[in-house]
Amino acid sequence: MKTTSKLSQLVPLSAALGIVAGAFPSPAVADPLPYGPDTCVSGYVWREARVGDTVCVTPATRAQVAQQNANAGANKDPSQASGPESCSQGYVWREAFDGDTVCVTPAVRSATLADNAAAASRKASGSQGPASTPGQSTVRFEVTGPGEVFSIDTDPAGSLVADHTALPFSRVMKVGSDVQLLQVVAVGRDTPGPGCRITLDGKVVAEEPIGGNAHCIFSRP
Repeated sequence: MKTTSKLSQLVPLSAALGIVAGAFPSPAVADPLPYGPDTCVSGYVWREARVGDTVCVTPATRAQVAQQNANAGANKDPSQASGPESCSQGYVWREAFDGDTVCVTPAVRSATLADNAAAASRKASGSQGPASTPGQSTVRFEVTGPGEVFSIDTDPAGSLVADHTALPFSRVMKVGSDVQLLQVVAVGRDTPGPGCRITLDGKVVAEEPIGGNAHCIFSRP
C-alpha cells in the first residue's frame, strides 16, 4: 500500500498565514475629517440653503438663510415678468444655487455669491495650509463682496495687492506669538462696498458685513 508523506500534506506556512489574514478584514482607516471633504474649518457651518448645500458660512449667515427659507414666499410680485417667482421692486433672487428664487435685497445676494466664491477656501480639507510650528498661529484675512478694490492692506503686511483686484480675496499666513495686532483694510471700487473677516487658528475673531467699512481688526490678549 502506497503511503503519502505527512510532510507533503502540510500546507506551506506562508500560504497558511495568507488564509488566516484573508479571514479577517483589514481595519478601516478613520477619516480625520468628520464630514470628509465637506468639513468646514472651525468657525464655519453648512449654509443649508437647500438639502445638500454644504457651502461653509458663519453661523449668523446660516441663521439668516434659514429665516429667508421659512419666508420664501415673501417679497414676491407675481405680476412681474417672471410670473409667480418674480420679486417685488427692490428685491432680487438670492441665487445661492441654480434655481434659487428666494427674494432678498441686492446686498444679501452679493454676500451669497461671495460665499459661493469662497466655498473652497473654507473647507478643512487642505485649506488650512501647512501645520503651524510651536508658538505660531495661522491667520486668514478675507475681503468679501462683489466687484473690485482699489487696495487691500493687512497687518502683518503681505505682498502688494494690485488695483482692480477682483473679490473675494483671501490671504493666509503664519504669525508668531509676538504678533498681537491683526487687521485688514479694503477700499472698494463698487457699491455695495466690500466686507472683511479675520480667522485665527480656524476661529472667526473679527468680521464686517458687505457694505460696511471693510476694516477688520483684532488684538490678541
